[in-house]
Parts: sequence; structure tokens; C-alpha cells
Amino acid sequence: MAGDGSRLRLSELPEGRLPADWERHDGIVVHSLTAHALASMERHKWIESERANQDLGDAALLDWLDHYWKGYVRAKLMEHLYGWRCWGAFEESDFGLLARSTVEFHVPLHILHQVAELLGDGGENLDVIDWVLAENAKGVGINLDAVLWLLDRIDINAKRHRLLTDHIRLFIERKSP
Repeated sequence: MAGDGSRLRLSELPEGRLPADWERHDGIVVHSLTAHALASMERHKWIESERANQDLGDAALLDWLDHYWKGYVRAKLMEHLYGWRCWGAFEESDFGLLARSTVEFHVPLHILHQVAELLGDGGENLDVIDWVLAENAKGVGINLDAVLWLLDRIDINAKRHRLLTDHIRLFIERKSP
């Protein structure tokens, strides 16, 4: 990506660093999921309003919530788990989890990447388990216990539940008088 001015570097976000972001003692910027999501919602509202040649107002914000929130949160979670970008909405101890050698000790790197890809594409724990069982039926020999250990460490179901209840409320309350 270096030298390609048309693409953002991984460390850059379209809206840049926001006032709600802060820097840890080690220099890592902790981004506010809520603030960046609000910026993304406003960007979506502007784009869709321009397409419609009228201000779509709250309808465009709700459209973003309905169509993009879940994928947005999942993408930010994967950034956090890989250690690419730190998001304050997730556990600090999970930052860089998928890049740690201790995880690779339990789960081979190629399996780790496949699980992360499945989860990053919106898959759930059951999708990962189904994939392992299907691969093992072909004779691949993936250690299901190791994958279950990884799924337990990632705990995607708990993170999804917390974000869909806590953070979505912030969007709704923002629009209340």
C-alpha cells in the first residue's frame, strides 16, 4: 500500500482520529467504536441524501443501523483481535489475541486464520464447528478441542450480545429529544 495515495493505510480511518479516541501509555490509540460508528452513519446519510437529491435525515441513519451495524462491529472486532487497531468497546486483554504466539501454540496458524476468516465474514461459533467437522470428515484431522479453546477465548457470542444491547442503545438515545 505504500506509495498508493488512493488507499488508506491500515492505521488511518476515513474520519481520522476523533476527540473520543485516546492514547494509551504505550502509544497505542484506543478508538471509540461509538464515535467512529456515528461518523460512518453521518457519512452514509450524506451519501444517500446526495443520491436522493434530498436530506434523508434519520431514515438514513436507521438504514445504516439496519444494514451495516452488525458487519461494522464484526470488522472492528477482528481488527482488535488481530491487533491491527485497538477499539475501546472490546476487552483490552483481547487486543492482539489472534497474533499471540500463545494462541498459535494451541491452534496452528493456518487453522487460526481460517477460523478468523469465518468469524470475520459473519460466521458464528456453530459455523466454525461445522467447518471443523466437515474438514475432519474429509480426513483433514483438525483438533476440535483446540478450535473450541480458541472460540472460548474469542467469545464472539458474548461480545456480539454486549455490543448489540449496549452500543445500539447509544445510537437510539442520541436521537431522543
